[in-house]
Amino acid sequence: MRIARIDETLDVCEHHLHSSGTFGTQIESLLTYSVLVIMYAEFEQNIETILQEKCASIDDGAIRAFVESCLRLVSRNIRVGELAGLLNRFGDEHKSKFNDKCADKPQARDSYSSIITNRHATAHSTGSNASFQEVKRFYEEGHVVLDFFRETLLSIDPAQPTS
Repeated sequence: MRIARIDETLDVCEHHLHSSGTFGTQIESLLTYSVLVIMYAEFEQNIETILQEKCASIDDGAIRAFVESCLRLVSRNIRVGELAGLLNRFGDEHKSKFNDKCADKPQARDSYSSIITNRHATAHSTGSNASFQEVKRFYEEGHVVLDFFRETLLSIDPAQPTS
C-alpha cells in the first residue's frame, strides 16, 4: 500500500539531500528521523482506516461506534505481531492468513519491522542509526504488510468457513 504523503516526503527529502550534499551529516539524520515519524503515523492512520472499513458493515450505529472506539485503543501498537493479534480478535483464520502472507514475504515483514523499530528508537531513546537510503528501502519493501493486513481483514467472510 503506497501512501502519497510518505512518497512525497521521501522525494522532497532525497532531493534536498542530493542538492545540498548533506548525505552523511546531521541533516540526513534529522530528516531520516522525521521520515520515520511520518511513516509510522501514516501506517497507524491507514490501519485505523482499514478497521473502520471493516466496521462499516455494522448496521447498528451505536454498536459500530463502540467497536470502532475499541479498535482504536488496540490498534496503537502496529508491530507485525500485534497486527496479527488484532486480526485474531476477528477470528483465528485472520491471524493465520496474515501470518502466512508475512511468512511468504520475509523481506517485507523485516523491512516493515525495521521502520517500526527505528521509529521507536527515534521517539523513545537516542535515535535511529538507519540512513535515509535504508529507511527508503525499508518503505519500498515493507509497505506491503499494510496490504496483507487489509486483504486479510476484508477478504474473509465470517459466514463462510475457511479451510
